Amino acid sequence: MQAFLSYQTQDRHIAAKVREFLDSITIPAFMAHEDINVSHEWQKVILDEISKADIFIPILSENYLKSPYCMQESGIAIFRMAGITVIPLSTDGSVSPGFMTHIQSKRIDPNNVSHSALFAGIAQYNCSFAIDRMINRLALSRNYASAEANFKLLFPYLGGATDEQIVEILEAVASNNQITDAGLCAREYLPPLFTTHGHLLAKEDRGKLQSTVRRWAKPMTISN
Repeated sequence: MQAFLSYQTQDRHIAAKVREFLDSITIPAFMAHEDINVSHEWQKVILDEISKADIFIPILSENYLKSPYCMQESGIAIFRMAGITVIPLSTDGSVSPGFMTHIQSKRIDPNNVSHSALFAGIAQYNCSFAIDRMINRLALSRNYASAEANFKLLFPYLGGATDEQIVEILEAVASNNQITDAGLCAREYLPPLFTTHGHLLAKEDRGKLQSTVRRWAKPMTISN
């Protein structure tokens, strides 16, 4: 899977943050300012990279809409819609232009690029790949807050997960106390997965998660 980042020069720093995230989930991303050498015929390179891209990410802004080159890049990407997933990110409320208007843009904070928006687009292209990468993020959670955020990010996609992926999630939870001791994870996210797939776990992991589910079980409300 490859990505092409389309952006106006003034928004280069935002594109760099998107590229950093994509690198962290093993998706190579093309940035013209970083990847075109002085000696290259830059127009040909851009055409070649768009033709190879699986994901096209325009960083929309007033600057973008005023740039003839950015608009041409978007047009080329839309022309080959059958083989590419477009993920428009808007920094200032600008909407998808031209033949891209049917694709809803996602408003982002330029200082804090939305991972959920990127994963939503990636999942459109390859849901299994997106789930695998979100499981990896969950497994590496370093504190309660990140564990809850990572599980929340993953939860909407569990309907498309395989049995093997659900088991991987449960194994990741069992091996990381930052997840098992995070209230939202233990009360809300873990129980339904453990109920349906806990029997597939090794005995030690099954016992640990069973203990966690019981410890965090919601108290029953008795009405008169």
